[in-house]
Amino acid sequence: MCERIPESAFPPRQLRRRGVLAVAGAAFVAACAPTRTRRRIHCVAPEPEPPSPKAPPEPAYRVFTREDWGAEPLKDNHDPMNGIKRITLHHTAELPGMDTRTDLELVKGVQNFHRNERGWADIGYHWLIGRDGNVYEGRTLEAQGAHAGAGKNGNNLGISAVGDFTTELPSAKQLATIELFLSEQLALYEIPIEELHGHRDFKPTECPGTSLYEWLGAFKQGRGAAQPDA
Repeated sequence: MCERIPESAFPPRQLRRRGVLAVAGAAFVAACAPTRTRRRIHCVAPEPEPPSPKAPPEPAYRVFTREDWGAEPLKDNHDPMNGIKRITLHHTAELPGMDTRTDLELVKGVQNFHRNERGWADIGYHWLIGRDGNVYEGRTLEAQGAHAGAGKNGNNLGISAVGDFTTELPSAKQLATIELFLSEQLALYEIPIEELHGHRDFKPTECPGTSLYEWLGAFKQGRGAAQPDA
């Protein structure tokens, strides 16, 4: 979904303060106790600490639920999803204050615009993938989205990447989450690769941006090669 969302849909910008690094000199304290025996100084070495257990690997991404980002409730003017049979990838395009707002603030602003200014039931997408590499829960999966165009939202899972990817790809971190999350959703709902789309497959639009759309084509080719017909 390529659209111009006005500044008024977003909360006031939170200006980032420059961090000040305070560097203080510190005297080195030896971890030994000198004693005098026969006019010679001996140093007792401390007992070596046992190695700390390895921390478990961090998850590839964090999912921020609707409660986490303070979503407003779904309104009644929606149709039921009745199952998921296809996926459509979008980008949000440029949003007001992207350089000063967090992904959480941007997601909340998009919902405010879709729900309260456009009058939709909720944010148009079911999931959003932030620049931070995390996933944000959008419209509940029980409700059809508002993302692909009239007559195209039925059984269609809407996933949007936060940012404008007309000329550049997402960062490596965001793109890794996009790839992983798409793979997971395809497997979860047993969706054939032919039913993974970019928004421009359904209507004349630049969404999800030329760079991301070209990446999507390569991703689909790779998935198709990895899953040959039986």
